[in-house]
Amino acid sequence: MAGLVGIVGAMLWREFDSGRAAAGWIQHTYEVLDASRRLQLLVREAETGQRGFLLTGREDYLRPYEDALGQITLLQGDLRRLTADNPVQQERMLALAATIQRKLEEMAQAIRLRRDLGLEAAQQLMQADLGRTLMRSIETMLDGLEAEENQLLGQRIADAEATQRRARWLAAVGTVLSIALLLLAGRMLGLARKRLMAAEAAQRRLAQQLTTSLDSISQGIGVFDAEGRLQRWNACFPVLLALAETDLRHGQPYADIAGRAAAAARTDAFLETEAQIRHGRGGRSPREPVVYERHRATDGRSLELHRTPMPDGGFVLTMTDITERVRAAATARDAQRMHAMGQLTGGIAHDFNNLLAVILGNLELIRPKLDPGSPLLVRIDRAIWGARRGASLTQQLLAFARKQPLAPAPIDVSALLPDMANLLRRTLGSHIEVRVVDAAGLWPAMADATQMESALLNLALNARDAMPEGGRLTIEVANKVLDADYAARHVEVTPGDYVMLAVSDTGTGMPPEVLERVFEPFFTTKEPGKGTGLGLAMVFGFVKQSGGHVKVYSEPGEGTTVRIYLPRALAGATGGLRPVAPAALPSGDAAVLLLEDDAKVREVTAAMLRELGYRVQEAGDGAEALRLVEAGASVDLLLADIVLSGGMKGNEAARRLAPLRPGLRVLFMSGYTENAIVHHGRLDDGVHLIGKPFTREQLALKIAEVLGQPASGQAQGVATPAAPPGG
Repeated sequence: MAGLVGIVGAMLWREFDSGRAAAGWIQHTYEVLDASRRLQLLVREAETGQRGFLLTGREDYLRPYEDALGQITLLQGDLRRLTADNPVQQERMLALAATIQRKLEEMAQAIRLRRDLGLEAAQQLMQADLGRTLMRSIETMLDGLEAEENQLLGQRIADAEATQRRARWLAAVGTVLSIALLLLAGRMLGLARKRLMAAEAAQRRLAQQLTTSLDSISQGIGVFDAEGRLQRWNACFPVLLALAETDLRHGQPYADIAGRAAAAARTDAFLETEAQIRHGRGGRSPREPVVYERHRATDGRSLELHRTPMPDGGFVLTMTDITERVRAAATARDAQRMHAMGQLTGGIAHDFNNLLAVILGNLELIRPKLDPGSPLLVRIDRAIWGARRGASLTQQLLAFARKQPLAPAPIDVSALLPDMANLLRRTLGSHIEVRVVDAAGLWPAMADATQMESALLNLALNARDAMPEGGRLTIEVANKVLDADYAARHVEVTPGDYVMLAVSDTGTGMPPEVLERVFEPFFTTKEPGKGTGLGLAMVFGFVKQSGGHVKVYSEPGEGTTVRIYLPRALAGATGGLRPVAPAALPSGDAAVLLLEDDAKVREVTAAMLRELGYRVQEAGDGAEALRLVEAGASVDLLLADIVLSGGMKGNEAARRLAPLRPGLRVLFMSGYTENAIVHHGRLDDGVHLIGKPFTREQLALKIAEVLGQPASGQAQGVATPAAPPGG
């Protein structure tokens, strides 16, 4: 459209130019006609003055003649100039000039004759009619010139009118197009204005979205210019710096913000210094991104800070709260450390239990052979006590290592609390007040009842030692739900329902450095000889093996609270049975195949079996046991160690012997199962196990149970005392 208007404008301009040219030529024609008429008049005036002089002889009649002579010459020059563009008129002008010259000469001759010879001489010249003939020729030539110019005038007037018509048409078209262009331009400007307004609104929305997005993220972001002045920041920026919103302002120097952050953290420097930003850190270029961490002791928060340079010389400071990540990493490291220590203690228990089995077995074989009054009985009893104490220590080690076989079942913790409270009051002494806080509608817990009571006893004993001057021990139970947020902050915690058992004391409490190592085996703050450092380690292992969680809260001078979270049982709880001592040891004459790779353990165990009346055959490995059975040996019971040398474990030997002796009873013995018959802390269904080291009574009762030969007076609920596994 604009191009079309431009073309029309150019055409209109050309027509206007043509019109001006046509008007000029019309004016030119009028000038030619005017000059022609004036020339004709001047010639006539010259002739009239000349005749007046001829008739009167008076000189004053020659004044018009003389005036006309000068003007005639000038007008001839003007006509030649005005008709210079027309060759035809130029030819006329040449002829006209010659004729006028002859006419002027004829008049001048007549005037001379009148002056010199008189009137008659002049009349004779005039009677020759030369002057009249020349005058007619002049008039004829001038009439032809005027006719030619009038013809040109008509043509030029017609051309000018045509040009004006075209100009008016083009002006009208140009006007219409201009109006249309203006309307179109107005429409386009309106659309452009709408688009501009829409773009501005979109920019505002985008800015609001970006601001909202920056304010919604949990990271703190601050933008600084090349001079180190704060330009923009989000809502989390002052929060993570522990500053108030009023502490920050636009254009604030970085050094001022760094100083305020250091004051909030109560340290000399919290953020980088301006020198570090300007010159780089550790030999690095100041244009390289920098990542560093800071810990604020005032609120215990850990921050990760990223400084990212910008092309204009400024930088962006981004802060991320990594407190939970740091805590989770520390918890994970603790868990890995505890797992490694558990692996170590499990391996130690394997060999240690075999040694204890040999010692305890031989002592129990010797004791019945001594006279009742023998002074050696005291020594033997002390040795037996020491061996059993060693067995208890290995049991605690395996509990920490989560290697002890558990028999979890639904437990009504509330039902066990009264008996446990009475036991604790007798055990702890009168200077310790025992208080029980029960909960109505307590869920049943899924755990091994014996191990749970042992864990509670260990916690109570530790609490007693922390209150040498007396105090209060509080046992509290409650239903607890550990949600996903709690599980995210604590490694190895599965969200769900738990039964919480808390033991609190009013003792001395523990500082943070002691609290960090409280579950390590053999770590103790007690005096030498007053503690093994295995009590809390056993509690930790038992709870973790049961799928639970344990948390310790303590402050120096305020006391300690240990909270145990045991998984909620879906089935109903049982009251649990306590062991009842048998009236007499069961015995029998069944054939027992003893499979044990340790010769000394095999020797003492075989001696115990024979004293109980059983027929015993011995094998040092699985292959030897298979050969004996294949050779026709009579076997009613396989008593097999779990961990054997020679590549075949006890459970594998039992599996291969079963087809050879249908109905074969199997009793495993071990102090370290290596997950052969224990999975997820539970003994496999239908599997019988006796832990090393065991006494003769424990062995007799367990064999009778497996063979289905209960001793007289034995209650059906007799439980084999839990002993640490070990091969």
